[in-house]
Parts: sequence; structure tokens; C-alpha cells
Amino acid sequence: MSAYAIQVQNLGKMYKLFRRPSDRILDVFGLRKWLFWRKSAYQEFWALRNLNLDIRKGERVGIIGRNGAGKSTLLKIISGNVSPTEGAATVNGSIQALLEIGTGFHPEFTGRANIRASLALNGLSPAQIREKEEEIIDFAELEEFIEQPLKTYSSGMGARLAFSTATAIEPEILIIDEVLGAGDAYFSGKCVDRMKRLTRDSGATVLFVSHDLHSVQALCDRIVWIDRGVIRQDGEPLEVVKQYSAVVRREEEARLRARDLKVMKKQAVLLDRHEDIYDKLVFHFVRSGGGAPADAQCVRSLALFVGAEEVGRIDVGSPMDNSAEYQNYLMDDPGFMDWGPPRKDKRGSYREYKDLRGKFRHAPFEFAVPKTYLQGAVSRPMRLEVEADVSEDGVAVEVWNGKDYVRLGVCSPETAAHAFEITRRLLHPAEAIEAQAPGEVAAETLTPQAVETKSGEYGEGGARITAVRMLNSRGEDTRSFQVGESIDVVLEFEAFEELLNPVFVFCAYLPDGRCSSQWIATSEQMGRSRVLGKGRVTFHVDRLAMGRSAYVASAAIFKFLRSDGQEPQSYHVIDRAVHFQILQDLETSYEMGLCVQPARAELTDA
Repeated sequence: MSAYAIQVQNLGKMYKLFRRPSDRILDVFGLRKWLFWRKSAYQEFWALRNLNLDIRKGERVGIIGRNGAGKSTLLKIISGNVSPTEGAATVNGSIQALLEIGTGFHPEFTGRANIRASLALNGLSPAQIREKEEEIIDFAELEEFIEQPLKTYSSGMGARLAFSTATAIEPEILIIDEVLGAGDAYFSGKCVDRMKRLTRDSGATVLFVSHDLHSVQALCDRIVWIDRGVIRQDGEPLEVVKQYSAVVRREEEARLRARDLKVMKKQAVLLDRHEDIYDKLVFHFVRSGGGAPADAQCVRSLALFVGAEEVGRIDVGSPMDNSAEYQNYLMDDPGFMDWGPPRKDKRGSYREYKDLRGKFRHAPFEFAVPKTYLQGAVSRPMRLEVEADVSEDGVAVEVWNGKDYVRLGVCSPETAAHAFEITRRLLHPAEAIEAQAPGEVAAETLTPQAVETKSGEYGEGGARITAVRMLNSRGEDTRSFQVGESIDVVLEFEAFEELLNPVFVFCAYLPDGRCSSQWIATSEQMGRSRVLGKGRVTFHVDRLAMGRSAYVASAAIFKFLRSDGQEPQSYHVIDRAVHFQILQDLETSYEMGLCVQPARAELTDA
């Protein structure tokens, strides 16, 4: 008997995107091969490709990723609702899949009738149905509505009924795709406890997809991050969540910087549209001598750098490399462009730029760059890196400057790695750098420290936390403390520019990802309105009120406080990288949990 509940091997799913309904009809009936003179009328869109995943029996695995990453497609293939284009998904055990609210339920039937019909379809006898029925109603807490038609239920009530019914028969494999997001926090907590019990008592395997990272981290002992149809990371929940959060955070910081830029330009209306945040840079491959390429040119990857930071990458031939839903993508419209379909070999995925009789004889691609990065293009030059195998004929790379394509260079047949510098003068040849008005704040205010250095560190620069020390009641630098003990948390920092009333924060998180305690102090509260140079902030805790547990903490210097619960702009944040534990002594019995930890803060020079 296999130890694996689910085995996914080289899985791929391709959809054909047709330009006209008539082309779809011709393809369905197999008539296109008789119309050989007509150009290809569809794009190959790979939602998944080359995906491998093994899930052991009894594991609780969370799947995270942005909308459109391929998560639901994977679940539909595993549950048997969709057939793969290539590869295979092997399932060992019975499946209960909650992919949509109300799946399998009839809106005209009452809640009780839907319960009975669902259990009967799963092979339960009338006696077993009667036994499970009241348990389901009790868990869903729908006693007052159970005799009402399902169409009168709210989305949250429907989710409660669906989950309660699906888990009542203790399936061998339980698949849940975001349906719990419609329920309230109380019921979501009950669901997490029930799924834990299923894996503990019956050995069920749980596959849980959600955008609620706290719920995923609380339930799952392993998290898989899917991005653009491939597995980007698979591992321990905290580490995967940190990496995923860093990507989301970069997008949020780009939005905030764009808003700052609009404020500095005295624009009254603040919008968060994509075009307000990013500038589009369009590149293309063309034959260096003009016309269509004589031979097929193999392109494998494209990456755009600003300074030392990679701001965009396209893995050519990988799933969704042609999806305009992403910031960086290929333009492969059939009949217009000369990108070939996705291919793969021993070295990986690729596409060919070749003569496909495209109207424009080129192979274009687009990168979206935060506007503030382009503002700093003079001091932080951009660079396009291309991995491509070209023939003797060679291909040129050009960028659109708003009026014409400007040549960056030609790929050499002697190497697969090619790099092309992009200057501001190249992008804006007729534009002189505007002189700054007296007293006006410069649009580009980022310091050299503004580049993210590690996945666990981020911020806009201007200051940096150099060390975090935790001292016990004996003054020892340690990571183990007793409940009720006095401790000092010391944040050592250096401010590279004068900071106006910065905010210092130390935040401790529980193992399930929830914030247990935050210690916050502004420099003004500690007797200084301005901070410059080296210094340290010490949080003094007279009696530790946090319960016993292992914790992970973040330390940060923020620009200001926010009252809406969102994270403010930061000078520097060390994200969940300080690990410590609190032990229980013989005289106390605090359990781990949330608390308001009193702390005094003191600011001194280093």
C-alpha cells in the first residue's frame, strides 16, 4: 500500500485561447487541418506545467498563491473534475472536495434534504444518515434554518452546511478551496479544529487552499506556494509564509512609493490604478538585419534589474508566461507576433523566435517597473539580462521609448547569456532632467540602503536595525525566559539621515502566525523628536505576561503610526527572524495566548 495520498508527476494543463468563436468551432470538429492556409487562431495558455508534488497520508498541506496562479486548476485535476493535458495525478483514497460553496447542493431543497441527498450519494445507509444528520446540523449551528430552502441561505450559512456535511463522513482526503472565507472567524476556528481532529483520529489527508495565511499556518504542517503554474516553494509553514509575504509586500511598497511621488508632485487625486504605480517597458526581439529570422532562435529567460535588484523576470515557456494578468509577460498573439509555442527540453522550458509569418515580424515582451525606480534611473541604471541560444544570424533586442524602438544590442551566438544596459537618456532622448524648484522635495528620496537585502528584511532605507538583543533578569543575552520574569529587548540601530519622530516596534508572534504582543514607542515619547546616527532603544518589561510557547518576533523602525490596521511605511524591518521561548515555572500556569504586555521604552545614544 502506498504511503502517499496524492502523487502529481510532470502535471500540465493547457487551454486554447481563441480569437474568434468560429475558430473554436473549427477546432472542436477537427476541421482546421483542412484549412491549412489559415494562420493559427489560438494561443496556448498553460495554467500548470512540469508540476511535481507528493503528499503523504495524514498530512495537512496548505496551498497559497495569488489569484490566477493555478491553485484551483490543480485541485480540479486532483479531484477528477478536469483532465490534465500532460502528466498524471494519482490519488489513493476517497475524496471530499469543497471547491465552491454549495457544490452538489440543490438551491430548492431544504438544508436537511441536501444533507440527506449528499450522504446518500456518498453511500451511507438510511440508518447512518439519521445518525450523522443531527451531528451535521449541530456543528453547522443552523437549527433555526435547516428546514428552509438553500437559496435563502447566506454565503456563510451555505459554507457552514457544506463543510459540516463533507467532514461528517471522515473522508480519506479532504480538499477545501477558499470556501471557509465566507464564514465568520468563530466558525473558521471550529473548522480548523475539526480538520486537525480528522488527521489525528482518522488519518485523513487535508489539502487546504486559502488567502488567509493565519488560518493556513494554524492548520497546516506544510505549505506549498504556487506561482504562475509552478511550485515556487514547498516547506515549513513559517518560512514559506515569510517568502510569500515578502513578494506581496514589495507590490504594496511600490504602491505606497507611487502615492508618495504623487504627493510630492502636488497631485491632489491619489489613485491606486496599475498605471499610477507602474510604467510599462516594452521590448522586442527582431532580426538584426531586418525581416523575419532565418533560423529559430531559442529564448529561455528574461530578467530586468534596477541597480542590483531584480524587479521582474519571465521564465520563457513556463506556465502563464503570456498572461497579461501578470506584470511581466510575453505578447504572443497569433498572426501578429513571431513567438513559437512553449516547449521544453533537458535544460528546461523555452520558446522560439522564428518566422511564423507574423504581421510585425517580431517577438515582443513587457515589464512593469515601479515609477519611483525609473525616477532613479540616473543613479540606479537598468539592465536587461537575456538567456538565449541564437544562430549565426543573431537577433537584436530593442526597447520602445514612446515614439520608436531603440536598439540595445545584438545577441551573440558565442554565449547564451546576454546583458543590455538601459539608460534614462535612451528611454527619454528629448527629455532633460527637470531642475528642482527651491524648497521642493526631490521625487527620488531613497538612500543606498533602500534595496531589500534578505527575504526577512525590507524597508525604504534611511535607517537600519543593526542588532536585536534580549536580556533576562540577570542581564544575560538569551532566548529562553520564564513566565513573570523581567526582560529587556534592545534594538540597536543607525540612522543615516535625520529621522523625524520615528516609531520603534518589537512584535512577537505565536506559532500559528497571530501577533501575540506589540511593544511600540515613538522617539518623541522617549524624549527626542529627531534621531540621527547610532543609537539603541530598550524596551523594559518588569513582568513578562506572555504565556509559555515558542515565539518568533519582528523588529522595525517605521516612519509613522497608522490607525487602520495596515502596516505603515518603514525605514527597516527585520521580519519574523528573532526566535525565543517562554517557559513555565513551578508557580505559574499561564498558557500561550494573546496579551497586552506592558513595556517601558528608553532611547539612548550608542
